[in-house]
Amino acid sequence: MTAAEDLDMEGPTDAVHVWYMDLDELSSRPHRHLESALGPDERARRAAYPEARSRARFTAAHGVLRLLLGRFLDMPAAQVRMRCGPMGKPALLPGAPPVHFNLSHAGGHAVAAVSVGREVGVDLDRPREGFPLESFARRYFPPSESDLVLRAPREDRMRVFLTLWTRKEALVKAAGSGIALGVGQPVGGTEDSVVVTAAQHRLRGTWRIRALSPPFGVGAVALAHSRPFRVIAHGWAANEGA
Repeated sequence: MTAAEDLDMEGPTDAVHVWYMDLDELSSRPHRHLESALGPDERARRAAYPEARSRARFTAAHGVLRLLLGRFLDMPAAQVRMRCGPMGKPALLPGAPPVHFNLSHAGGHAVAAVSVGREVGVDLDRPREGFPLESFARRYFPPSESDLVLRAPREDRMRVFLTLWTRKEALVKAAGSGIALGVGQPVGGTEDSVVVTAAQHRLRGTWRIRALSPPFGVGAVALAHSRPFRVIAHGWAANEGA
């Protein structure tokens, strides 16, 4: 059964598919199929990157996303038409099937998420040497969350911080908003699944957020509504879609 067949295209589902990508591995092989999947807007955005490695990673991540959407919509990847919301979140054009998607990358790795009928946001992040996470959490996180970070054993603090941070990013991306609104939004403790009710403009609504288990770094995915959902994880092989 394909991923598209596993999701009910006629209405909301309680599943989200996620694909993990090693962008440098994908970029190290001929990737004409990824290049040809890009649309004009993506080609223009890619051209703005000054470094060849950044352009290659962009091609890999966005090419894979387009190939995935082509599968779900049963059309050539390059023909998938998108628009950007007020805060830059990509979406299919009005009138398209209710397929929602999101993409996140951290260095040479990326994750794409696709759901039907429920807005989705996904985030992937990695530990950063020298990042002042204690002072950042103390200044920007709600007190209950900054306490979680500061009271964790020193060797665990970065993971606790990134668990909360990726939840916030996934939430604001699902809502089509920006992290400036989400950084102070409480997102629970460190359990694997939480329900968040937000009252802020552009975040307003109820969202369920789940931890991911990426092969690299820390990740989270958020879907609209409080209903539990399955996470169905996939890897993307270097020659897939060629």
